[in-house]
Amino acid sequence: MKTLLACLLTALCICASAAPGADVVDACINTESHSTKVHYTEIDVTAFDVIEDQEAKKTSTLIRHGKDRFGTWESGNSDVFGLVFNGTETPLTRVIRMDKRNVPSEFSPYEAIWGVVQDGKTSYICATFNFDGIGKSGSFQNVRGLYLIERNKQRTAPFYAVGKVSMGEK
Repeated sequence: MKTLLACLLTALCICASAAPGADVVDACINTESHSTKVHYTEIDVTAFDVIEDQEAKKTSTLIRHGKDRFGTWESGNSDVFGLVFNGTETPLTRVIRMDKRNVPSEFSPYEAIWGVVQDGKTSYICATFNFDGIGKSGSFQNVRGLYLIERNKQRTAPFYAVGKVSMGEK
């Protein structure tokens, strides 16, 4: 029993320590880096691959960047939405919430800003977005949601956070 508990605690610590740092989240939400340790590069998205699976009633909207292929998927028959990274589909119910107050949100891959955030040897695909127009005006105009997908082979589920754009603060 003690061994099982120790293994469980170790696994929880490993998952918790795998979360992206504040500088990574800041770079993604602001689409630029305010830290010398983290580098943000916007992905110039000029084309999307839209794949419709009639049998599964699912549509994937994907972007190619180097060897990576990522984006979103949605299932029309049950209104299920998720993220795709190199063939692995993750529904929003399995995304790691960095802040328990904010529930992962659907977004349009066409309206999102996509980028790569490099933090040392670890890099993430970043998608940042406003909330269906709520972020475009009014008191929430600077609030965005973001997803970070770690790009290594032993990656965890994507991470989700909500943050406020710094508006030019450096």
